[in-house]
Amino acid sequence: MTRLTTSDIHNLGSEIANYNSDLIKKTGSDMRTLVCFASGISAERFAEASRDYAVAVVPITSGQGLIGSFAESVQSIIEFLGYTSFVTEHTDVAGIAEAVERKAHLIFMADDDRFIVFNVGQGFYVDNAQATARGYVAALAHMARGLSGEDVLVLGAGPVGQGAISFLKELGAQVKVFDIKQEKLARYQNDSQVFTELSLAEALRKYKYILDATPATDFIGLNDLHPEAVVAAPGIPLGLTAEAFARNKDRIVHDPLQLGVATMLAMAL
Repeated sequence: MTRLTTSDIHNLGSEIANYNSDLIKKTGSDMRTLVCFASGISAERFAEASRDYAVAVVPITSGQGLIGSFAESVQSIIEFLGYTSFVTEHTDVAGIAEAVERKAHLIFMADDDRFIVFNVGQGFYVDNAQATARGYVAALAHMARGLSGEDVLVLGAGPVGQGAISFLKELGAQVKVFDIKQEKLARYQNDSQVFTELSLAEALRKYKYILDATPATDFIGLNDLHPEAVVAAPGIPLGLTAEAFARNKDRIVHDPLQLGVATMLAMAL
């Protein structure tokens, strides 16, 4: 996973209601609606589970160590969605043991390489990369008022990009994919639903709907995009320059944590 910084998630908890309102303006749907769509569960099931599931967030100190306010930010997203949650007092293995002892049904935890939520009772986990991919495709689909038959450009064929391509195919989109590493595109050479693009500049100008799943920054400039571009950008940092973002901000969904965590929760039920 891309490693966040403390500044990426500064004030996330206090701003989450504003974030949700912004989602509604851009997509026509709130965060709950988007993640239910992304995970394939009903709003009723999601609300019902909030009465039954306790959620723990375990701080993990391995690798480069804790990111300031990360666990608390994850907790704030979960609680905004109506679920009871707590951050364990202990870290690492002791924290996992504490979560189980306190009867948590779901356990969120992240190190430098993976960010998962583990369903204790059912014995499976959901990875943030897959959840983030589905959450952002859901946002793009709602901004577009449906993607069936539409051309969608996916930038980056890593874990998030692959997850996005899979969900876009489920939704009936015509997927175009670009990656600077040609070997990542080889997996799609015999896929009739996926067309690989070789020129980033041409692809950006050609396609209205874009999902940027790259970790690159400032590579999409002010005049690079289709004039009516609609962008879902899970990649951290943002690939658009400040000028490109300012011009297109009403048609861009981008956040450091919110949609991915919310979709992880929904998929783990």
